[in-house]
Amino acid sequence: MALVQISLSQLCALGKIRPSEAEPILTALGIPLEAQEGDKLSVEITPNRPDWLSVEGIARSAYSYKSGKPKSYRACRSGVSWHVDPSVRDVRPCIGSAYATGVQMTPELFASLIQLQEKLHDTLGRGRRKMAIGLHDMSSIRPPYTYKAVGRDEARFVPLGRFAPMTCGQVLTEHEKGIAYAHLVGERCPLITDADGEVLSFPPIINGERTRVGESSRDLLIDCTGQHARTVFTTVNIIAAALADHHGQVHSVQMDGKTYPVFEPTSMPWPLKEARALLDPKLDAEAVARHLKRMGHEVRGRRVLSPPFRADILHAVDLVEDIAISIGYNRIEPVLPDFPSVASFTDHSAWHEALLGLGYFEASSWILTNKNVLARCMLDPSRALSVSNPLTEEFSTLRPWLYPNLIDIFSRSKSEPFPQYLYEAGPVEEPAGPSPSGGKPQDFFPMKFDEVAHISAAATHSKASLSESLSHLGGFLSALGLSHSLAERDIPGFVPGRCADILIDGKAAGLAGEIHPQVLDAFGLEQPVALFELDARTLEKK
Repeated sequence: MALVQISLSQLCALGKIRPSEAEPILTALGIPLEAQEGDKLSVEITPNRPDWLSVEGIARSAYSYKSGKPKSYRACRSGVSWHVDPSVRDVRPCIGSAYATGVQMTPELFASLIQLQEKLHDTLGRGRRKMAIGLHDMSSIRPPYTYKAVGRDEARFVPLGRFAPMTCGQVLTEHEKGIAYAHLVGERCPLITDADGEVLSFPPIINGERTRVGESSRDLLIDCTGQHARTVFTTVNIIAAALADHHGQVHSVQMDGKTYPVFEPTSMPWPLKEARALLDPKLDAEAVARHLKRMGHEVRGRRVLSPPFRADILHAVDLVEDIAISIGYNRIEPVLPDFPSVASFTDHSAWHEALLGLGYFEASSWILTNKNVLARCMLDPSRALSVSNPLTEEFSTLRPWLYPNLIDIFSRSKSEPFPQYLYEAGPVEEPAGPSPSGGKPQDFFPMKFDEVAHISAAATHSKASLSESLSHLGGFLSALGLSHSLAERDIPGFVPGRCADILIDGKAAGLAGEIHPQVLDAFGLEQPVALFELDARTLEKK
């Protein structure tokens, strides 16, 4: 979720709604209002709606929702041309562009554009890796424009915020933006230049000072480069629509002789059948068309034309979701399935009831963790399943056990009152082979992993001990109608002599113990931690 700051007065002016209508409409659209301070609203935007990352996009949807009419946009063709050099093919291959003239720039629009760029970079752009945006004042540059890749020391320009020319290599090592995003650039650097060979931008790092956009700018050039053509296309249209909402006349450009598509809608088949199957069998064609228009779509015959800035419209079910939002989820009558089915006899609610009765609170952590957390728990990170291309190092490994995450939660909750009791039930990725609770990890080297469910309960306070955990383990299993036994074993990460394997029906089911002081120190914990963890498959009655 992205937190966006918008102006209530701008929302009302652009969306043609009254202030009293703002919150009900935002709520109906699925945009939670987190806070309001005077004219400023803080709203949370879901990742599938990047077009809502500015007041312009939200107001656009509010206008359609209230009026029942989609807001339409048109781009004029122009003679402005771009040349895309083959040198960018293996560097940053995708580029899109448009420009707007006569934009009524105001301090509010300027701030909104800055926020929109930043939020799009962080979300849709995946930290500028997938796409990055450039906005340029066109008053001092001349087309045609060229997109090419050069060596780090082949070109010089004055980057934003500086007064002296720098090479691309210097930008990457000396400029704050270059240092922050240097990992996105190799030895060849993408550049955008104008007809005079002047550098407009060094994407995805920084624009040139020459084309700085200010509150006096009226004609703005949009460039968007990246690794994914669809993402670039969506981004160009989001920015272009925002400028059009402020009376800018948007123009398309020529990319190597071909018109780059701006404001060209996405056409999809009529979703009447799917809407009836998923929402209401009584829905008629007129109602479907009315709801689609209310959500910003055009209806032509038996085709639906969706705005090009809607990144979330990929399938008929996405149109059905919009119909459901327009109807209102609370107005859709729930209907029981009209086909017979056999329910599972496994009642996992008993697990939760038993642990809640023992005084534990449920935690819900990510299935993704990282090697540092595992290593601090004295687990071998090399025997955990790693993500080949993680978005961040914090989420780079699939958890093989639940308890490291519970210990990590304790480390982040040291300011909370003690005692602390937490439990979690969820999936783990364990090696396909002998369980670490039933055999030594060094006895095998697994090549495959199985996703299985575990349940873990951990406690931290001044008197947390193996005795307490075993007492709670016995109470938990007794509530499930199961008996168990213990097999003493020294387990890495636990106090020797104060840990054991748990056996159910003579088979390895999990482990219990007191966490080793070195692990506690690694997480900055001052109170002891004791826990047990079970393979949930051993809890099912045969």
